[in-house]
Amino acid sequence: MPSCIASNARLFYYHLKQFRQYSELQAHVIRYQRGGMQVDAHQSDVPVVCARCGTPLELAEPRCWACRANRPVEGWPPDPRIGATVLGRLRLTRRVGYGGTGAIYLAEDPEGGAIAIKLLRADMMRDKAMERRFRLEAVLTKSLNIPQVVQTYDFGQLPDGTSYMTMEYVKGVSLDDVLASQGTVSLDVALEVTRQVLAALAVAHSRGVVHRDLKPGNLILSRDEKGRPLVRILDFGFAKVVADAADGCPATIAHLTKGLSILGTPHYMSPEQCRGLKAIDGRADLYSLGVILYRMVTGVLPFNGETPGDIIQQHIEKSPIPPSARWPDIPLALEGIIMRLLEKDRDRRYPDAAAVLKDLDSAFPSSSPWNLEALKGAAVPRSELFRRLRAHAVPSQYGPGLGERLPRWFWVAVAAATGAGVAAVVWLVAR
Repeated sequence: MPSCIASNARLFYYHLKQFRQYSELQAHVIRYQRGGMQVDAHQSDVPVVCARCGTPLELAEPRCWACRANRPVEGWPPDPRIGATVLGRLRLTRRVGYGGTGAIYLAEDPEGGAIAIKLLRADMMRDKAMERRFRLEAVLTKSLNIPQVVQTYDFGQLPDGTSYMTMEYVKGVSLDDVLASQGTVSLDVALEVTRQVLAALAVAHSRGVVHRDLKPGNLILSRDEKGRPLVRILDFGFAKVVADAADGCPATIAHLTKGLSILGTPHYMSPEQCRGLKAIDGRADLYSLGVILYRMVTGVLPFNGETPGDIIQQHIEKSPIPPSARWPDIPLALEGIIMRLLEKDRDRRYPDAAAVLKDLDSAFPSSSPWNLEALKGAAVPRSELFRRLRAHAVPSQYGPGLGERLPRWFWVAVAAATGAGVAAVVWLVAR
């Protein structure tokens, strides 16, 4: 009995921590109208941080969204990382992005030129679940060796204990910034973005990786070395690994990559994510892509509301207004593809990214289609991916963080609640 109580208490504490973390992230989403990592957008001339917890902030931010500390009278202090040298050779010259979990800096490498380095927030380092998720994000992006996924070079911990990953520095503009300034994009651009994202999803899903946070802010429009348009997908921090017995992957791996049941950015979440279903697969990413495509061609989101709760409810219950009501000249074939991607019932959506590409290429032939088999061949085999995940997973009884020692205040609260419950029962019986 005591072991059962302790186990359930640990499970409750884990979900309590995760809910608090989710609430903080959603507060950040509401504040900036986007979640995840902002890249080269709205950065202060002088990057600043919270004086209490070190969270990256905007210069005019009145309160730290992470620890709720008010801005000091003298203002937020400058980011101490700027100008510092890490790993013995990388000099951090500029902060180019930040978000709920940390910040990305531009670093000059004497041996290889400009690269990006992502650092986990200091207070996140105390959360073992988030630290593991950060490591596993690095493993996933390093394993998906395709042009559409920003490549990770290395990852580990700095001498001060901060988790880091070094990545290629991508020059480009986010699709979110393009849509914010232009409203829509041309049909050709919308089709090219969709094709490249589908190609990347086909590879990721074939390896059991579901992104779970596809949105315009995580898509960078750039060009390859030959000057051809190239779409790069960022931020696999919310990714989930779908494993089965054939992968030789223990349930622990799935828990390490699962985290919360509800993860994502409300405007782009699938109905099954909004419901908090555990069985999320690649069709959730296809729904998110449908929302992105809808916005690219109509200039508006299919669902909007004053609060994240309003938006989530619409994803679950409300049918989207057909794109032709927003853009009368939309090709019927494209509208059909969008509406099928946005089906509430995932069994009525496309089964996979390849099926969407087939319909898209049939209706709008491409002069330079992507070779899915060649892309899949560039990524590490599924068995090797799961071997890497096992190597970087820390076994625990139930998901990440449950092997941690619970804080004293938690046990005091449990004891107080138990005592109050016993006292109430005794009082009722005495009556």
